[in-house]
Amino acid sequence: MNKNFFKNMFRLALPIAMQQLLVSCAQLVDTAMVTRLGNVVVSSVGVSSRWIFLMNLFYFGISSGSAAMISQFWGAKEKKNIQKSYGIALIFGAAVAILFTLAMFFFPQYLIRVFTSEQAVIDTSVQYMQIVAFMGIFSAFNQITCTALRATERVNPPLITSFAAVALNTLLNYVLIYGKLGFPAMGIRGAAIATLSSTAFQSLLLIVVLRSSKQIFNAPLKTFFNLDKTFFRRFSIVCLPVVFNEVAWAMGTNIYSMVFARQGSEAYAGYTVFSSIEQIAFVFFVGICHACSIMTGKTIGEGDEKGAYKLAKKFVIMTPIIGVITGTALIFTREPILSLLEIETQGAFDLASNLILLYCLWLPIRNIPYTLIVGTFRAGGDTKIGIYYDCISLYLLSVPVVAILGLVVKVDFIYLIAAMYLCEDIPKTILSLLRFKSKRWIKNLTDK
Repeated sequence: MNKNFFKNMFRLALPIAMQQLLVSCAQLVDTAMVTRLGNVVVSSVGVSSRWIFLMNLFYFGISSGSAAMISQFWGAKEKKNIQKSYGIALIFGAAVAILFTLAMFFFPQYLIRVFTSEQAVIDTSVQYMQIVAFMGIFSAFNQITCTALRATERVNPPLITSFAAVALNTLLNYVLIYGKLGFPAMGIRGAAIATLSSTAFQSLLLIVVLRSSKQIFNAPLKTFFNLDKTFFRRFSIVCLPVVFNEVAWAMGTNIYSMVFARQGSEAYAGYTVFSSIEQIAFVFFVGICHACSIMTGKTIGEGDEKGAYKLAKKFVIMTPIIGVITGTALIFTREPILSLLEIETQGAFDLASNLILLYCLWLPIRNIPYTLIVGTFRAGGDTKIGIYYDCISLYLLSVPVVAILGLVVKVDFIYLIAAMYLCEDIPKTILSLLRFKSKRWIKNLTDK
């Protein structure tokens, strides 16, 4: 059983982790390419990206909620319910896409003013935002489709299409931003066109994948949208709490950023560098978490609740072990990695190094609630519990403590991060482990 477990885990986790790594690296490449255009352009892309991040967070909530149902239906071999779940997810995604597209195209200056009052940044951001506004519908389709494919254990198409999209985005950035291969230099507009084009290109590739396969998702459109009120309500009860959970979490982390940004430019620069490296280390846990979700949800759908608990328990045990391995490797490589980056001041360099060290020491604990809430509980159909745990750990404990320490007491930056870890992760880990042990998270969503 252990042999089959590790075989299935790596078969699912590695392609998902590689896809996440591609996305993280692509973001670094995008940032590096616009850096030459000056601080105003970099700031403009950053401000616009905040709204894109929020939009994608809605899509993640929708796709994560739909995956909880699809993976269980996959185990139960309920083909029609898989198709209906996918169809409703697309409807929800399209509704969000339309709202964001209209707002970003017709009212970009108002959205941008939420984050900055600098007129030069606002004017430049408008140029970028009005183009990327049209990527909304493609982003929704891509994220929901990739998640649905992974939930039915087809993990390679999302990886391959993501690789092709990232490659095209990098090429178009180089050509359109700087005016290569006979094209005019378009600056920030070129970056926006590259992002929009590569996102649309991935949608096209995914459509080809769906239509050329003999799998569940190769069916007439009416199959996906032949819905009834009962099933729509059933889907909404599972999916919408996940969307709310993701938005609530994002609001809390944005408050963190507001406090961190007020600690001085050097400190925030060091934190920004640390964050980019943290995201790359995080890809391993994304792979493990999604593998846990797919395997656990499928097993519950098959009617084997005891087997699902034992399976999920293996992932809970593996998470801190992977944290120790990843953290140890990063501790010894952090200085060489930071030396490759053009960090302006020694103070920012030292802070980034210390933050990485702190993160690595805490890593075995930090991702346990992530694996449980996102990978286990959601797959088990327990999609509401994450909201309660985030409200307790974020809004009642961590956010107030970080705000007081950062804005009133004004402690050193590294103590802010330590306080954030302790106040957020300890209660969330304890609550999540107690919930896991109770087995109340196991809720069969199928027709069995």
